[in-house]
Amino acid sequence: MIYQPPVPLPGEHAASIMYRYFQMTRFTKFETMMKSEYNSKLDSPRRLWQPTFSMLAESFSSKYSLARFIEKYTNITDYSLFLDESVFKDSSVESMLNKLSGFKFHNALNVSQDVSWRYCPMCAREDDEKFGTTYFHVAHQCFYKRVCRKHNVLLEKSDPYHFSLPPVSSKSVVASQYDKNTDIALSSWVDALKEIPQEERKVRALNLIHQKICIFSYDRKDPYHVQRVQYVQNRLAKRFNRSHFIPYFEWGALASGLYPLNSVIGLMGFLDLQKHFHPMIYLMLIDLFLKQDELDLSMQYSLASSNVKERVPQVVSPIEITDLINDNAA
Repeated sequence: MIYQPPVPLPGEHAASIMYRYFQMTRFTKFETMMKSEYNSKLDSPRRLWQPTFSMLAESFSSKYSLARFIEKYTNITDYSLFLDESVFKDSSVESMLNKLSGFKFHNALNVSQDVSWRYCPMCAREDDEKFGTTYFHVAHQCFYKRVCRKHNVLLEKSDPYHFSLPPVSSKSVVASQYDKNTDIALSSWVDALKEIPQEERKVRALNLIHQKICIFSYDRKDPYHVQRVQYVQNRLAKRFNRSHFIPYFEWGALASGLYPLNSVIGLMGFLDLQKHFHPMIYLMLIDLFLKQDELDLSMQYSLASSNVKERVPQVVSPIEITDLINDNAA
């Protein structure tokens, strides 16, 4: 248990509470305290898991249950968007945290996943004036948001190598309508997905993408199939390289035929129901290939079983090969 931690500020993230607790201790480096006292490294993805969160929650057990503390002061539940009960067979919060401590998302894009904490410069200045300190807000750490809804400015990234509270000197950048629309679109997808039972979300979404691209397996002996895979991967690479999602994550330029978009390892790997990629990657694929009414349409059909390999009945028309050819020529 952590004794006498500071009282959480409005909307404060647990990691920020931990840092303010560190400022009250004898330690000179936050990383040293985390390693020495709690045997915890600030490993990426940082917002997903820190073992000290459960210890910190014990200090507020008279007011919050562990589940309520995790929900209110962390973003851990954001990452369960496409994870079903097969990942967390024991539904207890303690079990979930233990599983997450060793859980690693596949990283096919070599994506820099969640290595920086985000903050709003205007919120930081307001917090410093009102509370005498800046702090990280839970709302700003959501992986599919990069605009502060209160001030309509872009969220800034903290130093990924040295954890500290947000500075008060950062200049704010007004979010463009394009930035705001991207945030709104992603939030809309998340809201739509949350309407689907958790154990069915990934099955339905990825099967609909399979239907749209009309690729369920890879047959090297079928020239048409090989060509279609190549065209779809060309489209995927082109869209990702020009993507409005790049500010959310960082990756090198992609090319069809080169890792990670090489044959089965590439596109088919993304759509492998047995693998678990970062939820942002799934959101990008969904936004690229599907429309929300198609996702809604799939809900008219019940799944025959909870088997992750169960296919959703054909509800969307595949992309025409001529459209893929024209897209590649553009």
